[in-house]
Amino acid sequence: MKNKTLSLIISTLVIVLTIFCSDPSKAGAYEYTVGEVQSLIDGIVDYKCRQTGSSDVQSLINGALADGAGRDSEWYVISLSQYGYSDFSRYVSNLENYLKNNDEPSATSREKYALALSAAGSTDPYTEDILDSSIGAQGIMSYIYGLNVLNNGYTCSAFTAEGTAQTLVSMQYGDGGWALFGEYGDIDVTSMTIAALAPYYWNDQSVHDAVDRGVDFLSARQQENGGYQSFGTPNPESASQVLVALSAIGIDGVHDERFIKNGNCLIDGIAEYRLDDGSFSHIKGDASNETATIQALYSLIAYKRMCEGRSELYVFDNRRSVERPAETEAVTEAPVTEAEKVTSENVTDIAAVSVTNVSGSAVSETSLSGTATSVSDVTGNVTSPAAVSETSVSVSSDISENISSDSDIQNDHKTDSEKKNAEGSSDSGKRDNKIFIVLIIFGAAGVLCLVLFLAGKRNKKNFIFIIIAAAAVSAFVLLNDFSSKDDYYNGKSSEKPDATGTVTLEIRCDTIAGKSDDEHIPADGTILKKTEFDIEDGETVFDVLTEAARVYNIQVENKGGAGSAHGLSYIAGINYIYEFDFGDLSGWVYHVNGITPSRGCGEYILSDGDEIEWLYTCDLGHDLDEVYEDDPLS
Repeated sequence: MKNKTLSLIISTLVIVLTIFCSDPSKAGAYEYTVGEVQSLIDGIVDYKCRQTGSSDVQSLINGALADGAGRDSEWYVISLSQYGYSDFSRYVSNLENYLKNNDEPSATSREKYALALSAAGSTDPYTEDILDSSIGAQGIMSYIYGLNVLNNGYTCSAFTAEGTAQTLVSMQYGDGGWALFGEYGDIDVTSMTIAALAPYYWNDQSVHDAVDRGVDFLSARQQENGGYQSFGTPNPESASQVLVALSAIGIDGVHDERFIKNGNCLIDGIAEYRLDDGSFSHIKGDASNETATIQALYSLIAYKRMCEGRSELYVFDNRRSVERPAETEAVTEAPVTEAEKVTSENVTDIAAVSVTNVSGSAVSETSLSGTATSVSDVTGNVTSPAAVSETSVSVSSDISENISSDSDIQNDHKTDSEKKNAEGSSDSGKRDNKIFIVLIIFGAAGVLCLVLFLAGKRNKKNFIFIIIAAAAVSAFVLLNDFSSKDDYYNGKSSEKPDATGTVTLEIRCDTIAGKSDDEHIPADGTILKKTEFDIEDGETVFDVLTEAARVYNIQVENKGGAGSAHGLSYIAGINYIYEFDFGDLSGWVYHVNGITPSRGCGEYILSDGDEIEWLYTCDLGHDLDEVYEDDPLS
């Protein structure tokens, strides 16, 4: 009896200890086996075969993927190559013809094609020929894609793999992430950067440290379902990018406790978007989405390869065995400007933006507002920073039609001498006002001294302090120019005697023209037609936008402030049209010479001849194809 009682007590204790000593974060976690992961992969491949009418995978490669070379097949080719297929000869031939017969694509597109050709086993020199002109030419994404190409044994005269890796390390933000632009790290760009840096993780301490900070950034932003959200929308694409990154550096996204939230792992965060036909949706409950499907495919392949001890997704099985040049030979790296370096001084914790979703059909870069980056001063994010100071440059809602007021017209008929007299009169008035203010200051100081004297507090130090304070305030008034709102927003450009060139600025919202009765949305979508502005050394995109707002009475609302440590600012609204007014993926994005820079508008220093466009997007830039045909992330 005693033995039974003792056994019962011990058993109870064991059960209780098991419950209380177990990791609650792993409670209920589903354990994915390699076979189950392969089943998810095969489900996607089968779906693609059925969708294209292919009888098997090889016929898919020779048929639909070959026919789509240069348009929409590249990520499937890369994925299937790393899954074990090797005969891509028809695809390679079609892509080579496509590249010869079409206009040269953007830098990141060239690098994407180079990756696909490399994965497909092509010997065409295109892959090496494009590197010198592509790496770094389109911001951080062109460094990431370029490094992936270099990691497969290719070389060029201007860049080395090691040097490019260090450039990416230098572009890390203070919160541990990377992004296309702005103040905060972005989930997708951070993941893609880590994947590109993976080959140097174990033998380069600076890379190792940077990647570890990036991993902490990704862990902190994981959601309770094991996945991520971008631009306010939970989606599987960002979780897919994180799985690729972790697999590249040997972190198990299924079992590592840093990536298990509320019992859910990364694959849980992806798998809940799986549809019955084997494909994946972008938003839970929606229809099949091509971007979500292909990203799920290659992320699961990346995880499977890690479990099997094989190379990371972007280091191909058929990579070249080429000796890299010695460190002393030749290695001219593109300089990293201070504007591209972001430190922790001005970065706070925030939900980050997705960018490969920018590349796809629906969510990146870089912040429709707080969760950022992005995608894009693309693009702000959905969660605005909790601790971001807000300033607004507000002007009348009237746009360019109202620039010429009656007073402006009258002024046009004045003679030069009349204008000079008027300007002199204005200056004289300002001086008179300043003198009057100084008199008030010293008058107030005198009254205060009298009060102290009558109160019996006659210590000389008190009077000296008051006089010094009055003098300091008066000096401030005399040495600074003050103007009223009407004076400031007077429709006149700033005089720039030291101008170093000119740029043009255009502000458009064609994507929403005719979709709303809002009086601030012009019928033709043009808020400001292409207009020329003088620039001085060091002026930024933000500076020119602010000048345009002042001159042409265009309301602009800025979050962050270009005067902060790195000129970081985020444009939330222009002409009373704000981010998220037309959906979770809507917001303002700027282009310079047709490219979305990898820096915030307050960081991008302009050069003579630059063409700036501010464009409103409803879909992370995908609806701007007519303006910007080569999406850097597609």
